[in-house]
Amino acid sequence: MHEVKSNLYPCAHCGGTGTCKNGSDNSSCAVCQKEQEVKGKGLIGLPCSVCGGIGQAEPRTERLNKRMPALLGFVVIFLLLLGVFSAAVFKSPYFSEVLAFSGPLIGTVLGFYYSARGKQVT
Repeated sequence: MHEVKSNLYPCAHCGGTGTCKNGSDNSSCAVCQKEQEVKGKGLIGLPCSVCGGIGQAEPRTERLNKRMPALLGFVVIFLLLLGVFSAAVFKSPYFSEVLAFSGPLIGTVLGFYYSARGKQVT
């Protein structure tokens, strides 16, 4: 949809190497072993579960900030469609007002997301 830039920082869990050495005797920690679905003790050289083995991680708050507009748009559309549907099913006397309120909002949100997609140059 949009040009999203990712700010990667050296992973604090693996020290930027991509390989977990936080267990005893420089072995991989229990979290990384569980993430890789490997059983055993003293396993060495497993990829870091925080950064995925690349040595650089993106902060969680930054990922949430990038996903929030799309999530909010989805929730708004869903609630508005649910409101229109429920007003129609229960034969609300305010159906025309609900539809007049919901229609432009749904069109605006959908138009925003689909128009941004069409403007991308590949």
